Amino acid sequence: MLNILITTAPFGNGHKMVATALKNAFINKGYNNVFIVDLFTEAHPKITETIKKAYIKSYDFGEAYSMLYYGSEKLTDMRVIEIYRNFGYKKLEQISRDFSPDLIINTFPILSSLKIKNKLNKNIPVFNIVTDFYVHKLWISEEIDKFYIATNELQEELKKMNIPVEKTVVSGIPIREAFEEAESLSNLYRKFNFKRGKKIVLINSGAFGVFRDTKKVCVELCKNKSIQVAVVCGNNHIQKMKLEELGLRNLKIFGFIENIDELYKISSCMITKSGGITLSEALAVQIPLIIIKPVPGQEKENALYFEKKGAAIIADNAYQIVNSTIELINNPSLLNAMRKNMKKMYNKSSSEKIVDDVVESIER
Repeated sequence: MLNILITTAPFGNGHKMVATALKNAFINKGYNNVFIVDLFTEAHPKITETIKKAYIKSYDFGEAYSMLYYGSEKLTDMRVIEIYRNFGYKKLEQISRDFSPDLIINTFPILSSLKIKNKLNKNIPVFNIVTDFYVHKLWISEEIDKFYIATNELQEELKKMNIPVEKTVVSGIPIREAFEEAESLSNLYRKFNFKRGKKIVLINSGAFGVFRDTKKVCVELCKNKSIQVAVVCGNNHIQKMKLEELGLRNLKIFGFIENIDELYKISSCMITKSGGITLSEALAVQIPLIIIKPVPGQEKENALYFEKKGAAIIADNAYQIVNSTIELINNPSLLNAMRKNMKKMYNKSSSEKIVDDVVESIER
């Protein structure tokens, strides 16, 4: 019986969702000894809380986040990276002593996992799940046993970074099984009390509800009586309250919603940020995207990739978001073309592929 340790981080909801999807996939295959650890919070709770707040705040200052993101890539070749390589090492070593993992899977680039040894003093195999459509250099180390990535293009990028092809698997990014399950659309329309004859625009503000122009966009979109607007505010209770105060008849507001896949399935398009997990979920359902001004860094790289593939439109302000959405909704052939492009891009059953490959690698 394998002991499987999955590491994650609290920066955005995505990494934890990937970790949970993988854990469920392992359990479905009969591997029940799976332990998820948020290493950052476990090792340094106070520092992590400060970093987390700064991370959310940095989205308001694109330039600062850009410097942090691309600047840290340049640091990967310098001595300062050794500080990061040791981050959480003592905690991870302690967990490993208690749990005795046979392998470690990272859903966040945690380099200290490479130093963890088993009882025979041998390095424990480490597998990285890259959770974006771009690979930051922090994910990369020749010591990693395997990389699971979203696209063929990333495989080519890793080759340029001296990572052999046999160490990479184009698996897609793990998401909840619910996104791949077929549902009765009529039942979903009834469940959420939407009118069947009107198209639905979904606005996904994300777990922190960071999209500031939501109110303006809702007011403008709701002037068009032939569409219905659904907004998911995540944990932003103030935003939810402000939108409810608008009293717009063709607007429905949700807080944090567990079954968000159901809203994806009945919507004609989605206005969203471009986090790797959200984009993977959208691919599973083939819901065309209007991407809100992406922050320089992984979100910008993700957005540009989706735009290039004909799966998304990038909009930089409220005016562009409204115009692009209405144009898209009124253009069935463009909607259809975007759906077809998304279908081509999607890697089905990513979690299952990764689990099968990890187990095969370990048992070899």
